[in-house]
Amino acid sequence: MLLAWSFFQPPRVSEPPFTVNDALILFWHTVRDFMKGIVERLPYLIVGAVVFLLFWLLGKGVKKVINKVAVQSHSIDDTLASLVSRIASTLITIIGFLATCVVIFPSFKPGDIIAGLGVTSVAIGFAFKDILQNFFAGILILWRRPFKVGDQVKVKDYEGTVEEINMRSTRLKTYDGERAILPNGDVYTSSILVRTAYPKRRIKFVVGIGYPDSIEEARSVIHGVLDGIEGVLKDPGPWVYVTELAGSSVNLTVFFWVESQQANALKVSDQVVTGIKLALDKASIDMPFPHTVVLLENQPGSDGPAILSRPPAKAKTSPSLNGQEHMTDVAATLHDWVFKGWESIGRALFVGVLAYAGLLFFLRSS
Repeated sequence: MLLAWSFFQPPRVSEPPFTVNDALILFWHTVRDFMKGIVERLPYLIVGAVVFLLFWLLGKGVKKVINKVAVQSHSIDDTLASLVSRIASTLITIIGFLATCVVIFPSFKPGDIIAGLGVTSVAIGFAFKDILQNFFAGILILWRRPFKVGDQVKVKDYEGTVEEINMRSTRLKTYDGERAILPNGDVYTSSILVRTAYPKRRIKFVVGIGYPDSIEEARSVIHGVLDGIEGVLKDPGPWVYVTELAGSSVNLTVFFWVESQQANALKVSDQVVTGIKLALDKASIDMPFPHTVVLLENQPGSDGPAILSRPPAKAKTSPSLNGQEHMTDVAATLHDWVFKGWESIGRALFVGVLAYAGLLFFLRSS
């Protein structure tokens, strides 16, 4: 049986061992084929390098032209111009790289890469939604320029001077000397108050005078104060209007214009309010204010009408108990507590014994 099996087996061919010399020969053939391919592709490589160099130089030139036009025209923010120039230069360089790949490798298809980038860009968009939102909002802020560096603005609960506008955020220096960094997405979608958008700014406040006082005299006094303060602008001039007949005063609203800087507005407003207060006091013009009169009932020397008041409620008194009744109640209370306490303890012990017996029965039966 073994002879028959060995007869039908094919003869084994002994393979020579793989030596170092064989490895060197294989390496040499690989390098030779690679160099041969390079020599065959050398003209394509040279043309591809020239194409890439031309596109790279074109991108650099476009970047310089955009920056130069932005500096000369002053219509585009420097940060936006720098961003646009970098984007344009990068896109031109990428196009040059794809063209170079097509020249060197004719089978290369840029459309496949672009299609793959389309799918990838959707995933990237979802992953970096907030970052991209702030980025594009920064571009729109720099393009439309609702405010610029150095303006004093109020965005939501933050107010201060704009220090920097970049691609991700807007940086403010608040009036308290703190730094606030606001995402551009929130800035662009929020209501913005630009206090320095115009060179002039109007301030108003209300002054109340008494009903017996002369309105024209009060106006004259207020105008005299406004004319004597240097920070109040003459064009347009200040106004004083009667705006309300209140419960205890005639309200005059004072309007005046100052330069739009916040520090200047606060300084001039302080001078105006202080000066008007002192001038009205000097002119004996009353400035009524809410006050309260307290009338005391049944006071000696009071000639006023009696004030109706609710009589004080009588205090409830507990009935007095003599010593015998008190001891009887204490004894009854102790008797009830002891009786009910022992009764509760007995019930608890009875339930516990039943539960223990049931548990033993369950364990033995199992």
